[in-house]
Amino acid sequence: MGSRVMKSRTTQIILAVFCFALGLLLVMQYRTQQAMRTKLAGISGADQATIISNLVAANAQLREEIASLDEQVRTYEQSSGRTPLEELVDELNRLKIINGLVETSGPGVEVRIEGSLSALDLQDMINELRNAGAEAIALNDQRVTVSSVVTSDELGRLVINNTPIEPPFVLQAIGDRQTMQTALLRAGGLIAVLEHSYTELSITVQQRSKLVLPIHSQPASFKYAKVLEH
Repeated sequence: MGSRVMKSRTTQIILAVFCFALGLLLVMQYRTQQAMRTKLAGISGADQATIISNLVAANAQLREEIASLDEQVRTYEQSSGRTPLEELVDELNRLKIINGLVETSGPGVEVRIEGSLSALDLQDMINELRNAGAEAIALNDQRVTVSSVVTSDELGRLVINNTPIEPPFVLQAIGDRQTMQTALLRAGGLIAVLEHSYTELSITVQQRSKLVLPIHSQPASFKYAKVLEH
């Protein structure tokens, strides 16, 4: 008998709690609806439908963007099996090499040019090495970067990185040795054209197991760009 009374009381308590919670939900729902009606009272039915439609579309788009970003992160992490920090460090080191901010070593080719060339001819040779896959280049111990251009000064001297250079011109390029050598020495290539145009010119290309290229002599400076302060 006592057990039945306890079960009955327990059931009543549970029902009471359930009814109380349900009542709270109904009150909250009613107040939310009233608030929405107040906010939309001065808006026409067509505008209300447009606003609701835009909100639904915006929420759906945000959900899609979140899902897309999550998928990109998973793909990025699984593709290499490395952490994002490790990938960022590698990218930073690659950018340092491209911009000549660090000394760089590796296999490549050495191009020695005996004789006079124009600034345009030397620039063409640099571009030929880049097109052949050179990852880092130096000309007469001057690191060649994206901002390096061979020009002539008022005295007629060839200049790179604001530094005069004289023959013999020695180009060192790090990359696939065989690919670069084949590209430079191909029939009808740039070297063949230059040697045909300058009869006293001599150009040799040799593979090197290890080259060491210096740091860029003039680090990049910014005149107009500044760090944004938050």
